[in-house]
Amino acid sequence: MEKKYFDATFKDPFDLKPQELKDEPWKSMAAELLQEDESDRKEKMAKFLEMYRADPQIAKWRVPEDGDKWEKDEHLIKFLRAGSWDTQTALTILQTYLNSGKLYTSIVKVAIPKQLDHVWEKKLSTATEYRDHYGRRIFIYRPGLWNPDDVTVNELLASSYVMFELMAEEMKTQIAGVTCVADLYGFGFKQLRNIGIEQVKCMTSFMSGAFPLWVRKIHVVNNPRLFSVLHNMMKPFLDERVKDNMVFHGSDYTELHKEVPAFLLPDTMGGPGELDNKVCVDLLKERNQHYIDIVEKSLKHST
Repeated sequence: MEKKYFDATFKDPFDLKPQELKDEPWKSMAAELLQEDESDRKEKMAKFLEMYRADPQIAKWRVPEDGDKWEKDEHLIKFLRAGSWDTQTALTILQTYLNSGKLYTSIVKVAIPKQLDHVWEKKLSTATEYRDHYGRRIFIYRPGLWNPDDVTVNELLASSYVMFELMAEEMKTQIAGVTCVADLYGFGFKQLRNIGIEQVKCMTSFMSGAFPLWVRKIHVVNNPRLFSVLHNMMKPFLDERVKDNMVFHGSDYTELHKEVPAFLLPDTMGGPGELDNKVCVDLLKERNQHYIDIVEKSLKHST
């Protein structure tokens, strides 16, 4: 039984500023979920920084013009939290993250918010302003409404990629993680035949520890029989933790609404209407240059 830290889902606007971990229940959550311990925090940060500077794979990303940009405490802490403060695990996550430009070039190169307006207007995904009982940021994804004639599969995944980048900047989300809701209403052969092995590997890597963000729960809703084909493609690339955290609801929303309230959901999942992605999309566009920098850095070292 997972521990609920809050009595109800609550609104918590995005906060991307570096923060000290001092408020409850977040401090207790960090200790319980991530083994974050104030007594050895500085020691582990120093060790991780030393490993970062010495690693030959990471060395090619470290250029003089960046200065200490990637060595700031908030950057190191993000990866240490993703690795539950195990320095070797954190280093592995960082290596894989930096290698994304090489592994998923066709996706990364289009991950620039202001170039994805035709995706945003379809309202296929959103990082909501709400957190659940566990403190997790709620992310909603609707691949069943995706029309490959209008939006390429790489643009679809890029739109999720930039949202994950956004959420990974938040201290609270680094600690609590993310609850994902995948709405497969309308998912059919048209969508399935446009998903290749590169896209499958990208999706599963995000969920299985190749990105500095904990995906704690995945609610799969309105899943048709055809989805089993895609799920079977994904299984070999998913670790056991992720498999155990996937919940398949079908068209019964009773248990889903206990975890994610209906008012956040579109009508295809028993909610009041359309998906609202305005707040997170506006924030992504405000940070457009940040994503350009990430893409340029990733692609520069992709060969």
